[in-house]
Amino acid sequence: MTEESRVASRESRAPMLRVRWLGKLPYGEAWDLQKALWEGRTNGRSTWDYLLLLEHPHVYTIGRHGDPANLLVSSARLRDLKAERYEVDRGGDITYHGPGQLVGYPIVQLDDPKRITAYVSRLQQAIIDTLARFDIQAWSEEGFTGVWTAQGKIAAIGVRVARGVTMHGFALNVNPYMEYFGHMNPCGITDRPVTSMTDLLGRQVSLEEVVEELIPAFASVFGYGDPETQLGAFTRAQGKPRRFEVDRLVDEGTFSPERRDEVPITRKGGLLPGEPARPSWMKIKANLGSEYRDVKKLMRGLDLHTVCEEAGCPNIFECWESGTATLMILGDTCTRACSFCNVLTGKPTELDVLEPFRAAEAIRD
Repeated sequence: MTEESRVASRESRAPMLRVRWLGKLPYGEAWDLQKALWEGRTNGRSTWDYLLLLEHPHVYTIGRHGDPANLLVSSARLRDLKAERYEVDRGGDITYHGPGQLVGYPIVQLDDPKRITAYVSRLQQAIIDTLARFDIQAWSEEGFTGVWTAQGKIAAIGVRVARGVTMHGFALNVNPYMEYFGHMNPCGITDRPVTSMTDLLGRQVSLEEVVEELIPAFASVFGYGDPETQLGAFTRAQGKPRRFEVDRLVDEGTFSPERRDEVPITRKGGLLPGEPARPSWMKIKANLGSEYRDVKKLMRGLDLHTVCEEAGCPNIFECWESGTATLMILGDTCTRACSFCNVLTGKPTELDVLEPFRAAEAIRD
C-alpha cells in the first residue's frame, strides 16, 4: 500500500465532528443528553463525535473524588441564590457553571482510552488557542488541570472516560457572575484567583464571539476536518451586540405602556410617533362593513374577549369581515408571557363558569 493510499484509508476511518450550540440548558437535561450520545457512540449506533456548547443556569457540580466541604454555602442559601447542586461522575472537585460561562461537552471516542492525560492536554490547548485569538495569553500548569492567566484561572476542566468515549468537559469564563465563585473553593483550590475574558479585556465579551473562535480551534487541535455545525439562536445576553430597527423604535417611545388605548391604524396618518412609513403592500384597508359590525356586536353582547382585539391585530378587519374571530378564554389576560404579541400578560382572571357556554353560542351563531 502506498503512502497516499494509507493516508486516504486513515482519513476515511476518521470520525467526523458534529458541533451543536444548545443555548441555556439546565444541568440535568445536558447530562441526560451527554449520556444518550455517549451510549450511541459506545454501542456503535453512531460514528460521529460531538461537541456540545451551551451555558447553564447557576449550578455547582462536585466530582466523584470531590470534597463537599468545598461548597461554602448551605442548601437554604443555594435556594436563595437560585442555584442547583449535583454530584457527578467526572473527575475533579467542585465547579461552578452559570450564565456568561461557555461550557463544552465533547463526546469523543479516543484512539487510546488510557491516554486521558493527553486528552485533557488537548482540551487545554484548544482553549489556549481560542484565547490567543482574543490576544489573551494563557497556559496550562503542571499539577493542575484547567487554563490559567496572569490574573488567575480562566477555564476549568473535568472529564470522564468510559469504554473509550469521553463525557463532561470544560467551562470557560467569558462573562459570568464572578460573585458565585466566592461560594466555593474552585476545584478545591483556596489560594488561586479566578478571572474571566471580560475582566482581562476590559470589555463585554459575548458567548457568540467565543463560540465562533473555539470551534475551529477545537477541530484543529483534535485533527478533525470541517465540523458539521448547527448553531441555534443566541439570545441578546449570549450574542454579539446588535441594533435592530425595533431598538430604535423603543428608544423613541413608539411603543408606550398606553398602547392598548391606541389604535394605530385609525390614527391620523396611520403611524405611531417615530414609526417609519409603511410600504404600500403593508397598508390595510379598514373595512367596517356590516359583517365586521355583526361580529363586533356579537362579541360585545356575549361579553367575550378575542385575541384579535387584545393583541391589536391589524388583520382584524379582514378576518371579522369574513366572520372569523379568535376567542380568548378566562378573560382578557394571557398567562404565557411569550412576548410574541401585544396581549396583556399576567395571572389568570377569576373563573367564569358560563364563559364556555357563551363561546359555544358565538360559534353557533
